[in-house]
Amino acid sequence: PAAMPAGHAVRFEGVGFAWAPDRPPVFAVLDLEVPEGARLCVLGTSGSGKSSLAALLLKLAAPGAGRVTLGGVDIASLPAEEVRRRVACLAQDARLFDDSIAANLRIAAPAAPDAALWRALDRAGIGELVRALPDGLSTGCGEGGARFSGGQARRLALARVLLSAAPVVVLDEPTAGLDADAERAFLETLEEATSGRTVVLLAHRLTGAERPTRVVRLAAGRALPAAG
Repeated sequence: PAAMPAGHAVRFEGVGFAWAPDRPPVFAVLDLEVPEGARLCVLGTSGSGKSSLAALLLKLAAPGAGRVTLGGVDIASLPAEEVRRRVACLAQDARLFDDSIAANLRIAAPAAPDAALWRALDRAGIGELVRALPDGLSTGCGEGGARFSGGQARRLALARVLLSAAPVVVLDEPTAGLDADAERAFLETLEEATSGRTVVLLAHRLTGAERPTRVVRLAAGRALPAAG
């Protein structure tokens, strides 16, 4: 394996990708650059390749052509676990398990002290709610996070991502299933909580609360400048 790079700029260089040889390609020739500290919003309809892009960046899938680089190094030559220490993901189906809040958060950082958990919860905008619970960090989440509302569960999942030191954060439809008010509030929290990190937000549409530095749209297997 190659040595881990010092930087964490991301590039998709001439990437071609299909999930199977007998399936149509998701990407034909995908070229996309995400500089360090950028806030890129990638728009696309269902099936346009947003989740495939995340899978490629997280090294959960490999391109059939071209390459994905992190800090200028092809991630094909980097250990998957090291790539995922640099790239964290909050997916639309991020689950809370039937365990305590603390145990759910420590999935991201098993040795994290309580103080680090509280910092992550505060940055995710849910620390005050957890402090008000009789059992605090020991509160059970219920199966699939049933103890909490959709917006609250998503903030706990965000706290888990923030507990990671990963400099690149992929947000794959992070507000799916939330009502309009909860969606806007969550996106405003994301803006502040992910400050200083590289953010790749995958979404169907923009709401006006995202504040990206660049917006592209996935269409016909390519990344195109978003209209307007």
